[in-house]
Amino acid sequence: MPEKYVVIHTKKQLHGWYPGKRECTAERMLINPYNGCEVNCFYCYARALPGYFEKFHRDGTVFISGDFDRIIEEQLDSINIASCGYLSPVTDPFQNINSKYKLSEKIIKVFIKKNIPIEFITKSKIPPEVIEIIKGNKHSFGQVSILTSDENLRKIFSPSGATVNELFNNLNLLAKNNIYCVCRIDPIFPYITDNRENLINLIKKAIDSGARHIIASVVDIPVKLYKFFMNKIKNFFGENMLLKYKNLYTENIGYINAKIDYRKQIFDFLRQTCDKLNITFALCMEYEKENGNILGLNKIYMTSVNCEGIDIPVYIRKGDKFFPAADCKGNCLNCKKAICGIPDLSMASKQNSRKSFKLKDYRNWSQKLATTKTLKI
Repeated sequence: MPEKYVVIHTKKQLHGWYPGKRECTAERMLINPYNGCEVNCFYCYARALPGYFEKFHRDGTVFISGDFDRIIEEQLDSINIASCGYLSPVTDPFQNINSKYKLSEKIIKVFIKKNIPIEFITKSKIPPEVIEIIKGNKHSFGQVSILTSDENLRKIFSPSGATVNELFNNLNLLAKNNIYCVCRIDPIFPYITDNRENLINLIKKAIDSGARHIIASVVDIPVKLYKFFMNKIKNFFGENMLLKYKNLYTENIGYINAKIDYRKQIFDFLRQTCDKLNITFALCMEYEKENGNILGLNKIYMTSVNCEGIDIPVYIRKGDKFFPAADCKGNCLNCKKAICGIPDLSMASKQNSRKSFKLKDYRNWSQKLATTKTLKI
């Protein structure tokens, strides 16, 4: 567990998905209140990021954006169009230090006060206060990462995260409060957590606990962390497993990826299992190369409109609060009509495909919306 904490005063801005490959169908406002993560997953891609994350990887320091909730509120007050908040793409919002600073709860309150939905992804125990804050908001939801039902393996993959029982209890708690919840088997570790019977049992238990959608991936290795990752596999699982991983991880699609045949076999199985169990399914950031082109695999495997299972429209300001744009499903990546009134978000056209948006874009859209009289909410 990290021993160092540093409070910083940040100038970070709300923004959309990072530039480059994208499979995420819906727009999100990305929020990272903590740089560095006490859950301490050795495979986390954030360890390869520069700046604060590099220092976290080196010595375990967690950087805390101490006034980020205030800054976020000011930014939301400067726009008239918003997408769902995403807490948080690279660090756990409910890691241990959050119990002291409660930045995640403060940020969630800011969004809910303005009637803007927010989602979170966690491997930690969800604070009861979070449930109380979001349970009345129609489109706010939670995602719980459960990589395995084996507690001993869980301690290896997320040593300072919640126990397996607590993770399933997270799903139960969300479901009991009528909050949409997703179970992420993300990532799967080849030859370690890919046993078919175990995966079926995990999915069944997730459904019994209240999950309404399953997301999966096979672990990728950041190029920068290849030696670090492989040393962890060797230390935890031995020389034979190390050799298997070296033989399997031979593709490079931005990350070092497991062979496509292996990944497709896993995804075929998971898709079929979810179909039989009547629950929707999607992948997270999975690609293949075909004739020199990089193609997303969700077009083959996703069974929902949006990759997170839930359809969340773009939200438009009316007075002090925001309301969903009528008839919008939020699937910007596959949208052709820009029902929300923002042509940039109609990304099915080649011209707009896989753009990356910043706060300035939301402000520009807000100015344009001020002259639009036909938009329905």
